[in-house]
Amino acid sequence: MKKISLLPGIILLGIGTFYSIQKLNIHLFENQNSWQALLILLGAAYLISGHFEKDNTTILPGIILAGLGIHFINQPKLPSWPDHAAAFLFILALGMLLTAIKTKSGYAQGIVLLLIGLFLHFFQTIIQSFSVVENGVQLIETYWSFLLIIIGAFLVFFKRKK
Repeated sequence: MKKISLLPGIILLGIGTFYSIQKLNIHLFENQNSWQALLILLGAAYLISGHFEKDNTTILPGIILAGLGIHFINQPKLPSWPDHAAAFLFILALGMLLTAIKTKSGYAQGIVLLLIGLFLHFFQTIIQSFSVVENGVQLIETYWSFLLIIIGAFLVFFKRKK
């Protein structure tokens, strides 16, 4: 007999509670009725379900959903909060690294995404520090994304394990 997953039940409990609190006008915290809070709730459902079922495949979607919810709540409130693509790479890298910690494999992908996120986050600072070599910097600023494409294509097509 196949074991039934906890995830659907936890999601239904969470969404039911979320909308019941709205209907009953119960105020627990700021932004509790926002779609961002719903994302956090869904992410927590994945993480809780995965924890109790010992299912490591729920870590990544749980971190992504909760991370996006936290990002969209904090981004307008905190001036130091990143508001560009690097924030999404940080969330994805965190999910991949936490999954790697649990599964004891796949650290490299998480670290690479984290490094790319850090590079994008500090891109303008890095470019400004190279102002001495302005022509080279403009070339790098224009074509750095193609370097990622070339490296990715090389890894996909030429470095595959048989």
